[in-house]
Amino acid sequence: MAKPTTIRIPEDLLNEIDQLVQELKLDRSAYLREVLRKGFSIDKQDRLLLKYIRSELSQLEVCRELNWSPWDFLAQLKSRNLYLNVALEDWIDAAELIP
Repeated sequence: MAKPTTIRIPEDLLNEIDQLVQELKLDRSAYLREVLRKGFSIDKQDRLLLKYIRSELSQLEVCRELNWSPWDFLAQLKSRNLYLNVALEDWIDAAELIP
């Protein structure tokens, strides 16, 4: 169940959002929930990949948390111009992800 919350949005941004939802005939609340969900997902990916780069998480842990295959993981590293932090355990653990 969704719970209400209050946030402050700058007036110029709110005007842009209102214009967009009006043009697309969308519900403002539904649109903002979707944008928030997408933004949170991207932020979560960034935070977990940063932990991977810092060797705080393994490739397997990141893949499990984000429901990614090893190939998705590699593609995301490449798209963000990040480098593989490879340890032998990563390759062994990644084998568990392949069906």
